[in-house]
Amino acid sequence: MNTDQNLNPLVTIKDLQGKNFLINKYQRGYRWGKREIHALLQDILTFDITKDGFYCLQPLVVLNKVDDTFELIDGQQRTTTIYLILKYLLNDNFYHIRYETRGSTDDGSNDFLINLHTFDFSEILNTDSKEIENHIWKVWKESFCNVNNIEDTVDNFYFFKAYCLIQLWFIKNGNEETLKYYLLEHTKVIWYTEELKEKEVASTFINFNDGKIQLDQAELVKGLFVLDMNKISDFTRKSYELNQFADEWNSIEQHLQRPDFWNFIQKNRTNKEVANKITILLEIDKGKGTKEEDLYYTFRQYEKAFTGEEKPEWRSLATLYNLLDEWYHDRETYHLMGAVVHLTSKTIHAVLNEYRSSNKKDELKNYLKEILREEFFLEYNKNKFKPKYDINEIKYGKTGVLPILLLYNIAVAHLQDKKYLFPFDLFNSTRAWNIEHIYAKNSMGFETIEDLMDWKSEIEELFNENDSLKQNDELMNLFDKIKVDDLESANAKVKEIEKLLGDIIDKDHLSNLCLLDDKTNIQVGKKVFRRKREQILEINTLLDENAYVPLATKQVFQKALTLSSELTMNYWNTRDREAYISDVLNKITTFLN
Repeated sequence: MNTDQNLNPLVTIKDLQGKNFLINKYQRGYRWGKREIHALLQDILTFDITKDGFYCLQPLVVLNKVDDTFELIDGQQRTTTIYLILKYLLNDNFYHIRYETRGSTDDGSNDFLINLHTFDFSEILNTDSKEIENHIWKVWKESFCNVNNIEDTVDNFYFFKAYCLIQLWFIKNGNEETLKYYLLEHTKVIWYTEELKEKEVASTFINFNDGKIQLDQAELVKGLFVLDMNKISDFTRKSYELNQFADEWNSIEQHLQRPDFWNFIQKNRTNKEVANKITILLEIDKGKGTKEEDLYYTFRQYEKAFTGEEKPEWRSLATLYNLLDEWYHDRETYHLMGAVVHLTSKTIHAVLNEYRSSNKKDELKNYLKEILREEFFLEYNKNKFKPKYDINEIKYGKTGVLPILLLYNIAVAHLQDKKYLFPFDLFNSTRAWNIEHIYAKNSMGFETIEDLMDWKSEIEELFNENDSLKQNDELMNLFDKIKVDDLESANAKVKEIEKLLGDIIDKDHLSNLCLLDDKTNIQVGKKVFRRKREQILEINTLLDENAYVPLATKQVFQKALTLSSELTMNYWNTRDREAYISDVLNKITTFLN
């Protein structure tokens, strides 16, 4: 490396040539698999060199031992993977990795790793197995070790597996010379040493990255913890602390990949959009800045804390995660917290500060209910909603409809079935939500006589229950003139009838609205109630496999809220509407009581 790392903490992969990396015995072994390895290769190959200039890897945390020898405190997985990629591309060892305990020679070198590129991999490369990782394991166990006299250790297997996956990726994707050029000349890493001040690392990350590369603050925060633990003088204690930290960090990271847990604590990003899922935990602990304020707000809060009198303890973060997990497994807290996160501007960070001050579960639940009451009600005890959410007044197209229907669905999920949880992950993953008219607002443009006849039957039942409709001469005359054998003429009259009905029956009122995902909405379109019911309940046909119909919407089309003595299954009548609105009020107020 031609420049002092302390002055130039951003270095190219080419600058690592000939360096020696020492991996201490307290560290876990190399464990990257197909997903991580192929993602790294794809990212390097596909970044836009003309736009971004270089691809920036997450930081390497190192301790300078002697000239060109560095203890690799954090970043072993990436460093080993790049070592193996370059071994394949250059057919040589670009830099060196030694292990305090796992090496097979006195200086800590692993002979198998050093000579990995010299072995015959044809049994792997010539396979057409779709279960490639299982096939690699089988070859390793049944033939490779015996044929080549290789010691069968966990570390050796993962080196072998990674090298096989790298070769297979290049066989499929090619572009060896391009990737070699991008990796050596246009891939950089933040060189994070104990001597390098954290502010210099943050400055490098922010100034050079400038929002172009999808890097995460979590790696910078992780570096702060690792460097702090590395200052522990007692080696046994340091090894224990670092190992426990690595295990717990990885365990939490894995659990946060679960969409059901992730979407319970936040709403704006899918977990696929965040490289390190643990970022959300750090943001909950320290808060999250806005884009206008500071993209690196969370990291800066940790940076300030580490330079202050009371340094952050990893144990407190692990405890925070356990607390969130406890909230997740308590049904009422899960639904209340999910409702607060998805329906108000209050963050879990703010809720957490309140919880820490009281530290009582019942008080937490009451606090969450109070947040929701303040959002939706003027006077909760009198069931008086804010005008924006007034269930007797809000109509289609108003901003309050979606929040009310979502709160209602969460309340139904909580109160209706004690084993059911509202799926915030499915709600968030749905591309778009539609406010669906239960009785179609525009049942027009029928393509078949059968659809027209269904509509006529529904309208006739509507007339029978509503005297004001039967007394409307204009409406009745138009209806009597419909000829089912002339679709073009009939559709024109349907359009006129629907307009008149819209003036008499308020189809845009909340009592005629429900939540429906976009995929289901496309299928049911402007069908009459009976046809919608059949499709949404999948009576005669199946919905799109990715469709998600909320529980409360299903209840609407099941007529589950209407007294059995008043049931008519073919259309949505006045009694259905009244029962529906009554249930919306009852479920929401009961949920927040």
